[in-house]
Amino acid sequence: MLNMNRVTLLGHAGRDPEIRTLNNGNKAASFALATTERWKDRDGQPAENTEWHRVVAYGAAADVAEKFLRKGVAALVEGRLATREYRDRDGHERTVTEIVVAGPRGVLNVLGPGGRQSADGAPADAETSAAKRSPDPADGS
Repeated sequence: MLNMNRVTLLGHAGRDPEIRTLNNGNKAASFALATTERWKDRDGQPAENTEWHRVVAYGAAADVAEKFLRKGVAALVEGRLATREYRDRDGHERTVTEIVVAGPRGVLNVLGPGGRQSADGAPADAETSAAKRSPDPADGS
């Protein structure tokens, strides 16, 4: 039986990314990504629905987010869907679902006024995005 956990989103950053340094020295970036669906309702009036997605990027993808991603900028995100539980400040159990951009199949392309950007600021093509080769922290990299 084949299995696949892959998410591809094209949307706009809802805020500047939050960057933190992990114990191993690698970076992690967290940000919200909005995707908006537009259609015409039964009366022919425009309607829309915006979904908000939590994204966490590691390694080179976090570097790309830190250097190029800002609130309102379009981004293409490819990663895996992950659900985790944690205890909040008040001691309540919480569950969060997020897109994890890491490992060889994790991609973060920032689509700004200057075109797609890689970690070194040069235009990136779809095959050579620096974020595409970010190490997966789950692999111990």
